[in-house]
Amino acid sequence: MPASVIDSNVVLPLILAQHPHRKTAAAWWEHCDDESVHFTLPARMSVLRLLTNRTLMGDGILTPEKAWDALSMLTSDARAVVGDQEPPGLNLIWLRLVRGREPTPNLWTDAWLAAYAETVGAEMVTFDKGFRSFAIPRLRVLTG
Repeated sequence: MPASVIDSNVVLPLILAQHPHRKTAAAWWEHCDDESVHFTLPARMSVLRLLTNRTLMGDGILTPEKAWDALSMLTSDARAVVGDQEPPGLNLIWLRLVRGREPTPNLWTDAWLAAYAETVGAEMVTFDKGFRSFAIPRLRVLTG
């Protein structure tokens, strides 16, 4: 399987057994090669924010420490690549992806993730159909 940049909406079901997209996300994850899935800082921060959000998690809300541990289980897996550095050339692609668009709540982060995927030559993996609006060479929108 090709290198991938993972969206937070794919990471969350990998952590939460009761998540409705768990089966689909887990099936995709099981086919990933070692050192092939990029966990970017924006995606990791989003997952941590969601795991500690009472509105989303209800009684299952995690403490910051437990959220960190849950995410660390995935990022310490052999398939994971933890991306903390912005690859050279990302900003030019990021700007190209947002230029001429109407403002939307997730525009900047989604465009950054798409630009990261394009910059490193990886496939963007998400459940978000909105990524189809970005002209990036490799996109996988999971369904189910």
